[in-house]
Amino acid sequence: MSSATNDISLLFIVILLRNHFPDVQASKIYALDVPLVIRNGSGPIDLSCIYNVKEHENGLVVKWYHNTDQIYQWIPPMPPQDVGVISGFAEYPEEYLRHPNSRSIIRLKMATLEMRGDYTCAISTFQEEDARRTRMTVYEPESNATIHVSSFNESHMNVTCVVNGAQPRPMLKIYVEGMEVNNYYDKSVKIIGYQDTFSTKRSAIMSNALEPLLLECEISIPYTDYKRREKIVYYPTQMLSQTSGASRNRDRAIGIIVLFCIREVLRK
Repeated sequence: MSSATNDISLLFIVILLRNHFPDVQASKIYALDVPLVIRNGSGPIDLSCIYNVKEHENGLVVKWYHNTDQIYQWIPPMPPQDVGVISGFAEYPEEYLRHPNSRSIIRLKMATLEMRGDYTCAISTFQEEDARRTRMTVYEPESNATIHVSSFNESHMNVTCVVNGAQPRPMLKIYVEGMEVNNYYDKSVKIIGYQDTFSTKRSAIMSNALEPLLLECEISIPYTDYKRREKIVYYPTQMLSQTSGASRNRDRAIGIIVLFCIREVLRK
């Protein structure tokens, strides 16, 4: 097929698309590419807004918003200006500014927790305008997690998982020997609180154990794939106040024997 024939075919396709899809000619945003999930401190990352501005249009202004706050404005050929959560983190390599009629790209040195939320890219000319929005989740794993066991009453004990530093607020599940406590004591399991120190706690009440138990606290962060389990092996002899009289007498006898052995060693 000749080059002239190819050109005619391409022209026919373009005319057909314009007749049946008039929006193809309109200035509009086609893609908004923002990391959906990213860990706090990761980077660099790109926020990309891909659009099309018709040749006959003028007065192009590109704006970015974080939630409801404007954080970026670009009026080509002037360089972009930024404020708010991306200020001090945004970079604009020369190659990112070469196509003002088709793309706006913000390079961030790193993601911070303050950057999580909704991002909106808006383009406008004297003739047209369009906008598109997406969400970015920035998460932080826990700094530490602990499982505590304490006496609830003579027949039951309290198992508590405390997680510090995780953001957004994590979901916690307690497992005993691989089985989620929720299946058996769902009325006793609840979220206790989420404080300014980003501390999350969940507790469960269960019958006193007679044998060692594997206790686990599963930590997962919403909207992410992050999931981890903190584990301890609980030994019933660690219980103090709720032991029986016979047990207390046995512990007292063991203590006397230990003290006697220590004294004999010191004599030697």
